[in-house]
Amino acid sequence: MASVVPSARSAYRQILRSTRVAFRDDIRVLIAARQEARREFDNHKRQGIDTPMQINHAIEVATILRHNIVQGVKESKDDAARWELRIHEEIERGDNDSIKVGDTTVKVDKPCSA
Repeated sequence: MASVVPSARSAYRQILRSTRVAFRDDIRVLIAARQEARREFDNHKRQGIDTPMQINHAIEVATILRHNIVQGVKESKDDAARWELRIHEEIERGDNDSIKVGDTTVKVDKPCSA
């Protein structure tokens, strides 16, 4: 049974939504990310053999933006100011199974994407 590949338009929308989540309140980076997404889609306008692969890549990028990108923000403009991480509800959080315990490595039963 063949898997269903989403449309390029759907993938593009997912990237736009993900940039809004990942770069909220950072207009400069938000605009740059959206311009880069647009440039990549414009560079691959013609449908070809690798189109489904490119669409899947775009969806993976959207997923990474939404679940794995955390921005740091300075509390003030002072060089000695602390940085605060913007961790939103969609950020993937680990369960510490993959960290080292003392000098031994903990074996993980599941892949990272599970």
